[in-house]
Amino acid sequence: MKLENVKVGETYTLAIGKNKVAVTVKGVDPKGKISVVSAGGKRMTVADAGRLTVRTVADDVGRLTTKQAAHGAPGKASASKGAKAARGRNVGQQGARQAKEKRLGLVDAAILVLRETKKAMNVKEIVEVVLARKLWSTTGKTPAATLYSCILREIQKKGDEARFKKVDRGQFALAG
Repeated sequence: MKLENVKVGETYTLAIGKNKVAVTVKGVDPKGKISVVSAGGKRMTVADAGRLTVRTVADDVGRLTTKQAAHGAPGKASASKGAKAARGRNVGQQGARQAKEKRLGLVDAAILVLRETKKAMNVKEIVEVVLARKLWSTTGKTPAATLYSCILREIQKKGDEARFKKVDRGQFALAG
């Protein structure tokens, strides 16, 4: 909106960040600054008339339903905490976009290597093959220790249903 179109006493919508606030113009000084009052009685000075837009009936309807929802009256249901936190951010909702290709984890890459070699290997050898074939990448210093603890944890948790079995000291093979 242009400064010459702003009228004293009229109600406009003021953009404050992402929010839209209903304001009434109280005056315009010679330097072009606009003094406004919000519906809550807060006085503000607006330096740029471009932040003001003409208030429409749709703005009032949206404001009323939001107010009703806040007070528990019938109308628009309020959003969940997670939905409110996610507004304005990309939180993985993909819509029409294509899904990213799922990367292979270290344990899954180890299973592929063990399946192809069909023999027991130690974790250091497994990690070397995984990194050489670029099935998985890391910037960590001890990927072999990470894989070792993952395999042992799976064996301990799942018991007979684990995907790995310990063949010898430090040697693992695929179960079944």
